[in-house]
Amino acid sequence: MDVKKLILPGACFFCLKKVNHAWCADCEQDFILEIGRCPVCARKNPYNDICGACLKQPPYFHRAEILFNYQHPASHLIKAFKFKNRPELARCFAERFTENLTIKLNNNNRILPDILLPVPLHKNRQRQRGYNQSLEFAAQISKHIRIKVNSTLCSRIKNTDPQSALPMSTRKNNVKGAFCLSDETIPKHIAIVDDVITTGSTVDELARLLNKAGCETIEIWAVTRA
Repeated sequence: MDVKKLILPGACFFCLKKVNHAWCADCEQDFILEIGRCPVCARKNPYNDICGACLKQPPYFHRAEILFNYQHPASHLIKAFKFKNRPELARCFAERFTENLTIKLNNNNRILPDILLPVPLHKNRQRQRGYNQSLEFAAQISKHIRIKVNSTLCSRIKNTDPQSALPMSTRKNNVKGAFCLSDETIPKHIAIVDDVITTGSTVDELARLLNKAGCETIEIWAVTRA
């Protein structure tokens, strides 16, 4: 796929049809799908039950919400968001994410989190990239559901290797001790906001710290998961 063809303003990211969104309604049907998921980690699960991985080793978070799976063709969209200087895609992600989330909240009488906590980047990585994609996504979500974004509650103190470049077996150790909480009061209900969930090691390490500090309900809100 030619990335140069994917940065045209006013055109669908995939088919280049003229649109006012990042993608057209026809192409959206290829990647934003209604499928069964584990209610805890959001892995695909046709039975909508807690998956074997979460039963065997429950994560420190309680629920995950995602917009779509990290697979073709949507994987190109995420790569552009993270690595091709397309932070404006956060607006489109957040718009569709909050549409889906609002339906779930209304149907299940769920309570909104107290704050949105974007997964922090190390200062070196953020300087290199120019922006924190998780913060961009959280900021756009906040505009739709009016929850405050707190980007100072947690910092990344280890410049870890990119998770995507590591084998699955080493990702948990890679992020161990990577984060540090500030001395701010920890809210009782937090949504950690990320772009991609793969093994879940990054968000679970952050959730572990929040849980230890007294946070009672921790959700993960992400654009996509592998």
